[in-house]
Amino acid sequence: MKILIAPDKFKGVSTAQEVSEIIRNQIQKHLPEAQIRLCPVADGGEGTLTSIIYLLKGKTISTTVNDPLMRPKQAQYGIAQLPEKETGIIEMAQSSGLFRLTKEERNPLETTSYGAGELVSEAVKKHGIRHLRISLGGSATIDGGIGFLQALGAGFKSKSTLPPRGLSGKHLSLIQSIDLEPVRLLLKGIDIVGLVDVQVPVLGDHGAARFFGPQKGASPEMVDELERGLGSFEAVLSKECGKLLKNERGSGAAGGMGMALLALDAKLESGFDFVAQTLKLEEQMKGCDLVITGEGLMDNSSREGKAPVAVALMAKKMGIPCIAIVGAAEKNLSWTKDVGLSQVYALFETPIIGDEPRKLEVPSRFADILSAIFAKKPAVKS
Repeated sequence: MKILIAPDKFKGVSTAQEVSEIIRNQIQKHLPEAQIRLCPVADGGEGTLTSIIYLLKGKTISTTVNDPLMRPKQAQYGIAQLPEKETGIIEMAQSSGLFRLTKEERNPLETTSYGAGELVSEAVKKHGIRHLRISLGGSATIDGGIGFLQALGAGFKSKSTLPPRGLSGKHLSLIQSIDLEPVRLLLKGIDIVGLVDVQVPVLGDHGAARFFGPQKGASPEMVDELERGLGSFEAVLSKECGKLLKNERGSGAAGGMGMALLALDAKLESGFDFVAQTLKLEEQMKGCDLVITGEGLMDNSSREGKAPVAVALMAKKMGIPCIAIVGAAEKNLSWTKDVGLSQVYALFETPIIGDEPRKLEVPSRFADILSAIFAKKPAVKS
């Protein structure tokens, strides 16, 4: 039996590489002669930097930037050889990620993408990078990329005095105009692609504030304020760059960071497609009898470009059964079979948040599920 193991990370619990190894080790106990390939994936969210540098044998560079609450933290970015030669790999979550905050600290009115701008600035100024891939998932922010743009030198006119660093979600509605010329000069001639894990708009029920705000700690009142702020800031940015950003797919990625990149004439692409091409994932899938994928939480946002669903769709296209093992799954996910998932197994009923004791149970939960799948039957029917 040939099995491809291709999970994403379990956010805050295990990397994609660690999950792959746990699954392989458990399967080998029941099917010692199985041919198993490990292919940890990412989709533009947290973990993309690790996956790309691991695959391409690139290098990581450590530096100090500001976290979502403007506290200095160690963060990393990467440099790898891609077809366009030396490319800077920036993972927004490294500086502005939700994992940087405790549950009590989550407040997207206060969090900023400023640190992501600092990462880009260093990669360009210190290393002369001419190609940038910026992964946008896993952020703690809903600031429309305003902090990112400020860190890169953007100027603002506003209704009241703004802080010189760290603009955040609460400042969006104050902006009357923006000058992006300093940013364009800094990034002149640089090829920029944003890698997105969700293809959502910046505004509306499925947008950055209303759909993702509660996950980032926003109360209903905060969501309303952020929606108004994003609408106001989108109008300002659209006027400056001459295009209607709210209509662009992916503009709402990472709390509206997609919109900020589009304003700078960057492209937005599927993070999963980028990683899959780099991995040669389809080639690795050929000839397999089963594909196993997974992520920390499977919910309705998983359909918007997240890695496990993309893996399942690829397996479906190739006629290969695919199952998912996830940390937790939202109830009543009626679409899983439509995307090619014959079964979804959850380790827990609710997601693991922070350093809770259930983390210690993860290996044994994997063991129980994989034992149930493989101990008595050598294959999984679709």
